[in-house]
Amino acid sequence: MTKILIIDDSPEDTALLRSLCEQMQAKGIDSAASGSEGVARFEKTRADCVLLDYHLADNNGLSVLSALKARDPFVPVIVLSGRGSEELAAAAVKAGATRYLTKRGLSLDMLRTAIEASIRWMQHAAMSR
Repeated sequence: MTKILIIDDSPEDTALLRSLCEQMQAKGIDSAASGSEGVARFEKTRADCVLLDYHLADNNGLSVLSALKARDPFVPVIVLSGRGSEELAAAAVKAGATRYLTKRGLSLDMLRTAIEASIRWMQHAAMSR
């Protein structure tokens, strides 16, 4: 599978995402509890996919997304939120997220599909460049 970086300030949500990634047999799973820590960890790990909480205590998820994309424009970033809305989804995708998912009702299959599709999409975009 892949290396995953989870950026989420909720210990419960991080534990859930980590558990789902472990079930997918990810090669490596790292996590950060803040946006600034997440960007620093990404610079060190160069994860294959980032799972990014939209609502972080220290940062708006879109500003973290922008910082990640400045470091690697082809990193797949899946934005997650506890409060799903079409406005948030549109803003996240417009800012460069490959997917937007709500945490409520998130399943192993949903997350696996989103990660795999996001990685394929960004690999295709990088090769088409």
